[in-house]
Amino acid sequence: MAMEKGLLWTAIGLLAAAVVWAACRYAYFYRKEHFTCPHCGHCWKPPLLRMIFSVNAVEGKILTCPCCGTKEYMEPEKDS
Repeated sequence: MAMEKGLLWTAIGLLAAAVVWAACRYAYFYRKEHFTCPHCGHCWKPPLLRMIFSVNAVEGKILTCPCCGTKEYMEPEKDS
């Protein structure tokens, strides 16, 4: 019984750490980075839910450009 509680608290702790890490990563992105569409050159920062639910690929994400509608792999770029 005590071991099960220990495993439960460990799982809760790992989940909490993952949520905090993701929140810090997204906060960093919104302060310092953006995406640029390789098709039309439009620069933008996607909404948080789109960032969370888009497909991750290597360093970037597969996103749909809000300007031209092209679905492409895009890597984040530093804001100037």
